[in-house]
Amino acid sequence: MVGGMADVSEPRRERRTEWRFCLFFAALTVAVFALLYTAHDLLVVPINRHIAWLAGAALRALGASVVTAGPIISAKGFAVEIKNNCNAVFEFGLYAAAVCAYPTSSTSKAAGILAGAGVIYALNMLRVVSLVVLGVFARDWFEIGHLYVWQIVFFAAVVACWFTWIARVHAHP
Repeated sequence: MVGGMADVSEPRRERRTEWRFCLFFAALTVAVFALLYTAHDLLVVPINRHIAWLAGAALRALGASVVTAGPIISAKGFAVEIKNNCNAVFEFGLYAAAVCAYPTSSTSKAAGILAGAGVIYALNMLRVVSLVVLGVFARDWFEIGHLYVWQIVFFAAVVACWFTWIARVHAHP
């Protein structure tokens, strides 16, 4: 209270900070997605091939007879192609935009981006491997797993990564 009156400038300042975050997040998201679409052949296509290769290697390590060719993984008459929505690139772009827009230090942002990248990458590898296994052994469930279950899991994981990072940023300012 200032002179017997409540200070109303603090809620306004908080709202401005929140609006700044939302606008910066939106702008960064558009910029990241535009970059990914523009540099698709340079960035995304090699990532798709890498994911297929690594998922194939993981499946072979588990004893599966798997063949990979570029972004395609095939096993026992079932094949999948790693495409834009199978590589977690856009999910990571959304996460990175949220981290970069949040008002904190560059060091905290870099740590958050690296940690989130690791979680999202590992989860995506689990997704691809599990979907190939599902396609081979329970093909009727593949579409449900691919289009619904993993989409929900990924959305929840990106949100959880971001909230976990924010909690750590506030715990260690």
